[in-house]
Amino acid sequence: MNARRMRGVYVVEFALVGLLLFILLFGVLELGRLFFTVNALNETVRRGARLAAVCEIHEPRILRRAIFNEADNSAASSLIANLQTADLSLVYLDGNGSPIANPSTPGSAGFSAIRFVQLRVENFTFDSLIPGLSGAITLPPFSSTLPRESLGRHAEPDAVPEITPC
Repeated sequence: MNARRMRGVYVVEFALVGLLLFILLFGVLELGRLFFTVNALNETVRRGARLAAVCEIHEPRILRRAIFNEADNSAASSLIANLQTADLSLVYLDGNGSPIANPSTPGSAGFSAIRFVQLRVENFTFDSLIPGLSGAITLPPFSSTLPRESLGRHAEPDAVPEITPC
């Protein structure tokens, strides 16, 4: 065989093997991004449920802090693309696990019936960055339910009802 003709074969082989190698490399990177997003969403619901258990009811800072933003930042999440506070569903539950319709103020029947807090993220879509495979993947729902704690109020009857900052 002529060595000059063989150079072209090496280039073609490298092009085929290199293409497969780069597809595999980008697939692994994209899978890593997917796992990161899933773990970050799990942490979002855990963190938000924990804050809801100890902070004042309907405090907007709970959801802002849950999506890894500053307390006064109401924009989309700075960590997870496309995650807004509107994507989170915070529900206060009674002892049977039924949602409480009006958990508004201390002293009301709704407030005293709260036994659990639940934060959910549903229908979150993960957008792939691989060219040609740029379909959106809808992730399963993420949920965290924790027992209520102070809900932003002091337990002592003589204490001034201060709101715990979140």
